[in-house]
Amino acid sequence: MSLNGSEAPAPQSQFQNRLKIVTMSVLLVALVIHLLTLFADLLKPLLIAVFVAYAILPIHRWLVRRGLRSSLAYIVILALLLGVFVGVGQAIDSSIASLTPERIIEYREKLERVVVHAAKAFGASSTESAQEQVQRILKAVSIPNDDLVRRLGSVAGTFVGFFTFALIVFVYLIFLMAEKLTFPRRLSQAFGDSRAGQVKQILENINDAIVRYIALKTSISLITAVLALAVYMAFGIDFAFLWSVLIFLLNFIPYIGGLVAMAPAVALAFLQHESFLPGIAVVVLLAGIQLFTGQFLEPRIAGQRLNLSPLLIILALGFWGSLWGIGGMLLAVPLTVVIKIVLDHIPETRPIGTLMSNM
Repeated sequence: MSLNGSEAPAPQSQFQNRLKIVTMSVLLVALVIHLLTLFADLLKPLLIAVFVAYAILPIHRWLVRRGLRSSLAYIVILALLLGVFVGVGQAIDSSIASLTPERIIEYREKLERVVVHAAKAFGASSTESAQEQVQRILKAVSIPNDDLVRRLGSVAGTFVGFFTFALIVFVYLIFLMAEKLTFPRRLSQAFGDSRAGQVKQILENINDAIVRYIALKTSISLITAVLALAVYMAFGIDFAFLWSVLIFLLNFIPYIGGLVAMAPAVALAFLQHESFLPGIAVVVLLAGIQLFTGQFLEPRIAGQRLNLSPLLIILALGFWGSLWGIGGMLLAVPLTVVIKIVLDHIPETRPIGTLMSNM
């Protein structure tokens, strides 16, 4: 019996209530995962369009401050994005078209020469035997020219599929821009001016934090890609523009994204030159660029490093990668950062946001 005469909840009842909450939470998580998997084709381009919309907001605000109307500023930005999209598509398409069977044969011959130089560098007694072994391995894994052309065609098909996906993202982006123009008015009509003002203030705080993060990552990725492109062109690396685009995209994946993006260009740097020195120089310069942008430039611009637990980042990469593949890994950290920002701006969920941080 309690002091005010009311009965305190029985321990068994408290346990049952907590068990119900845990059970419902697990069922909710399972339902969300199922829906994410079921509607992946719909949600992936939509989420990418949302992040692109956040990335271009600083440009929109800059244009509005220069006197352009908000709607006209969005039209200008969308036209610029379409031009960049077409230009990048043509550059990548020309790179893929230049990957002919003759060039593959040339790479194989260069690989043999690299093995000979490596055998000499390590003091092998017979470079001929090493070269014969490489020739035997390459012959065993060689692909007939007809099959190689077909596989190159499948690569081109994948490329077309990617740009079809990008076109869907662009269409979503157009509608998101249109929705943003009328959303404040609809919010006021739905909740009233007083309540709508409070909701808009919370949304603006969350939006500003998300815009800062996504604009930062986009600018850092762009700087990294441009610097890498300069290195590739200086050393005459084949498909330099293609590898730069890859660095721009994979730079959104922490820890492993930069390493994966560097690998093809580094391999070509060793294959295209008789000496190992250009390849070593490319490795050193690319590693220096990654260190400069990730460890020096980004903290200086942002004021602090990415405030997420490293374990949480790894788990997010694994979770979203298992759901949506490479696209999920690209979205993993931005989605996790957005979730943390939202939790930090709601008093009831702020402790969860603190647990997600790296303090």
